Amino acid sequence: MNPSRRRFLTGLSVLAVAPLLAACGDDGASSSPAGGPTGSGAPEKAAFPATITHKYGETTLRAAPKRVVCVGLTEQDALMALGIVPVGVTYWFGDKELQGVYPWARDKLGTAELPTVLDSTNGVEIEKVAALAPDLIIGQYAGLTEKEYDLLSKIAPTVAQSGDYSDYGMPWDEMALNIGTAVGRPSAMQAVIDDVHAQIAQAAADHPGFKGQTAAVITPYEGLFLYGPEDPRSRMLIDLGFSLPTLVTEAEDSDFGVSVSAERTADLADIGVAVWLDLESDKAVKEVFEKTTAYDEGRWFDISEDDGSYYVAHSFVTPLSIPYLLERYVPQLAAAADGDPKTDPPAVKA
Repeated sequence: MNPSRRRFLTGLSVLAVAPLLAACGDDGASSSPAGGPTGSGAPEKAAFPATITHKYGETTLRAAPKRVVCVGLTEQDALMALGIVPVGVTYWFGDKELQGVYPWARDKLGTAELPTVLDSTNGVEIEKVAALAPDLIIGQYAGLTEKEYDLLSKIAPTVAQSGDYSDYGMPWDEMALNIGTAVGRPSAMQAVIDDVHAQIAQAAADHPGFKGQTAAVITPYEGLFLYGPEDPRSRMLIDLGFSLPTLVTEAEDSDFGVSVSAERTADLADIGVAVWLDLESDKAVKEVFEKTTAYDEGRWFDISEDDGSYYVAHSFVTPLSIPYLLERYVPQLAAAADGDPKTDPPAVKA
């Protein structure tokens, strides 16, 4: 039986999906409720009112927000792509001291204060959100419950995750466009999205060998977990030309991913490329994988917490993190997919 997405994302202490979620939230350098606007760029003509449909109905925004709180795990990047620094972000994993502003977004911070950091280990910190006095609450890469949504909506207009996908399963570009619409800059966000799409398409065109091969992102978790077609990491592989293996596509209820026993690691023998997250964390899984032809032929690599911000970027999949990711990820994929066991995936600079 597959774990629920929210439990999976918030219950792990080692894996890339949530390696540090068990840590306490970091208040860090916070913006006071009396602070001024944190955005840049005027809203586009006729941008408001804007109505966004989501899992729990519709939310209508009537003016450009000045204080945005992110209760999902990655929304800050889309906001910062437009020069808008949120007053609150939700910590997922990586270096807590960065306060949700990673290297790919650092130059977008400008002179703004770093956001207050919220912790979602036990659900949304409603009182802390309220204390930030937001006029917009965003939860796109999220698993907001209806109760949480109702409570948040009493604080400020709240845009929850889409009901068209599994929680945490909405494509990055649709999330970004919703965020751009909510802040009154949909055309500017579409331009950002189009540029990132072009970079992904160019990477795929530069590596035609990816097409026709299978690939999967895999992590040791209660045996083995393979990310499903609605997970952003899998979507990235597909966008680059790969197909997911039948171990995922033929499983029932596999949108988020598939859990199998450690012994089933042997079924990865014929996979085109195995992208591991924290392979070293489970000796039993590693020992089984080391006996497969995929291992012998070098059709794999491992991304671990030691890879720092690259490790985070691989899971974020946002308008700002994707270019940073492609620069590091694609050469590793190419080395693993080239059919030459002597080609080692290059080390990456975090």
